[in-house]
Amino acid sequence: MSDLTAAISIITVVVGSTGLILKKNLLMKLLSLSIVNTATILFFVLVVYTPGDRAPIAPLGASPGFQYADPLPQALVLTSIVINFGVLALSLLFTMVLVKRYHTLDVEKIEELARKEFESEDSYQN
Repeated sequence: MSDLTAAISIITVVVGSTGLILKKNLLMKLLSLSIVNTATILFFVLVVYTPGDRAPIAPLGASPGFQYADPLPQALVLTSIVINFGVLALSLLFTMVLVKRYHTLDVEKIEELARKEFESEDSYQN
């Protein structure tokens, strides 16, 4: 494992997490979440990588001395990428619905408007 690459992926996770915490714009939060997901995948690939691995398909007449890559981590990474894409797409859809309803991307304004909306519904029912 390369120490430089591991440090870069950890720094990228920290930067993405900081963006998730500090940004008030919903699109910036989703971008930060995507950065965290990508850095996590990079770190996982870095952990399971070993130099000299070959695809787990034995050529005809191959000697048993070949070093094969484990296909399970590759399948997990592909699954993780697909799930992250689905989560991001669904989150963008919800963001579009919120923007259409409240006409802002600011999380604090959306919370305030939603709170006022629920309070007015609650007072209307009583």
